[in-house]
Amino acid sequence: MRADAAYMKAYVLTDRESIQVSLRCAMKTFIYRQVYRPGMLVATERRLVFVADSTKGNELIEVFEYRDINDIRKKRGLLNSRIVLRYKTDIVKFSQFLADNDDLLVKVVKEMMVKNEG
Repeated sequence: MRADAAYMKAYVLTDRESIQVSLRCAMKTFIYRQVYRPGMLVATERRLVFVADSTKGNELIEVFEYRDINDIRKKRGLLNSRIVLRYKTDIVKFSQFLADNDDLLVKVVKEMMVKNEG
């Protein structure tokens, strides 16, 4: 299954959520070793959600509540850039972007973090 906006709306998001910005990318995760799982990162007005491309039985859905996000920023490297998310006590990294709206995603998440503080 390839994660896309239609799948997110049908199976992951609630009726009260709408997609503010989405980004095809890969999340660095530990599955026996450090690997990048390709998928889709979506910012809604309530939370940040990553859904990995997968086969049946190998699904990966990570939900990041805005109130628990400590920091989000974009880091630029020599060849590519990545988004670094500090969530609770974890550091989550996203890279291998397939679009140029990663700056917009960071901006929207920062705005939603401020809105959902209280």
